[in-house]
Amino acid sequence: DLERIPSFYLTINMQEVYSFLNGQSKTKLAKIDLMKVEIKVGLLFVFTIFLVVGFAYYLGAINPFAQNNEIIIGYNFAGGIEVGSPVRVMGIKVGKVQEIKFDPNMKDSRGNEVKLKVKVSISKEAWPTLRSDSKFFINLAGVIGEKFIEITPGTNSQPEYKNGDFVRGEDPPRIDQLISQSYGLAGKVIEILQKNESSVTDTLEKMNGLVTNLNKTLVLLDKTSKNKEIAKILSNLVVMTDDITALTGKMRTPEGEKTLGLIHDLIWRLEKLDDKAISKFLQKEGIKAHLF
Repeated sequence: DLERIPSFYLTINMQEVYSFLNGQSKTKLAKIDLMKVEIKVGLLFVFTIFLVVGFAYYLGAINPFAQNNEIIIGYNFAGGIEVGSPVRVMGIKVGKVQEIKFDPNMKDSRGNEVKLKVKVSISKEAWPTLRSDSKFFINLAGVIGEKFIEITPGTNSQPEYKNGDFVRGEDPPRIDQLISQSYGLAGKVIEILQKNESSVTDTLEKMNGLVTNLNKTLVLLDKTSKNKEIAKILSNLVVMTDDITALTGKMRTPEGEKTLGLIHDLIWRLEKLDDKAISKFLQKEGIKAHLF
């Protein structure tokens, strides 16, 4: 039967079969290559996720194994604190800010209004350092660094905080208010100076004259100290003060007190005598008179 089929039909059919088989093999190869690319992209995506999670764990943003306690701090001015800001004890990071809420009706233990509630998490390792006398400040790392909450450790004699307790924090100073108050104070000073310009001028002139006279006095004293006679007088005064110091020191001794007592008795005995009695006594006794 094949001999009856023309040869060109057989040639065309073989070419079609070859083309069909070749097309099928290319399609399978293309599908395999596409699967390889998809596998590579998937592996790269999974690796990226693991890398991000590891980096977040290293920075402390994610820590599923951490055991933390929470405490709520009340402020009226947060000073730039945000969710995620670090919490430090003695300069060491021990937690972070979990939540910030507005509460207009909240009051502290003293009845003072507190508008902000800042919930922070603190590691259980650092928790025993938090006592009732601890202070909660909002601090700044450097001049333009990040804001963080600094906790000063309390004394061991004070009770420890419990998980979820509320404490009143120390509000940071407001730079804008300080600048505004400084401008107001400077304006008042300038206004006073303008109103009392003549008085201020007189006061400055008098102060200038006082400083000039004081300078002249110091120059005169310097010259006087270099004079030999003045130096000798000053030296004698020093010797005299030393002698007086020694004399008063001896007078404080028992013998000195006894001598002072005798002099006191003598004066009181002589006070009772008048001039006639003293003259008669001296004429009678002469140089050998004994007063005692």
